Amino acid sequence: MQTFLNPFGRIDPVTFRNAALVLIATGAFLGLLPLINPGLAIVSFASMVLIYPWVVIWIKRFHDAGKSGAMFFAVFVPWLVTGILANQFIVKRFVDVPPVDPNFIWASMVAQLQASALAATISGAIISLAFTLVVNEELKSDPAENAFGPPPGP
Repeated sequence: MQTFLNPFGRIDPVTFRNAALVLIATGAFLGLLPLINPGLAIVSFASMVLIYPWVVIWIKRFHDAGKSGAMFFAVFVPWLVTGILANQFIVKRFVDVPPVDPNFIWASMVAQLQASALAATISGAIISLAFTLVVNEELKSDPAENAFGPPPGP
């Protein structure tokens, strides 16, 4: 749990990749809940709590490369924008989303969430995986102790 909750220290590329895969799988599971049961639509919003563990593992990975954790924003902003744009494109192009009924706002939101859940989950998982793998590969670990601590041990 320290990997996901404590932003101090360093994590190696393999630990980062494994942690990212856990977060992607957890996010995908939460994103697909509206398909399992419409009553669970609100629970899919719980995936927002995954933002903090994502921030933590990115900060630690940047620390491992000897860079400031604030560099996370250089990844987060393009990742977020790409995800939103891809989701909007895919949903508008391939998903028949029901219109909002002003008399039944909650029911309309649940219906829209159900309609777009699969497409949004798949595009989100692919984009998250792509950013994770590419940036993780490009960040080279600092083999010596740096300002953020000793190199991660086995």
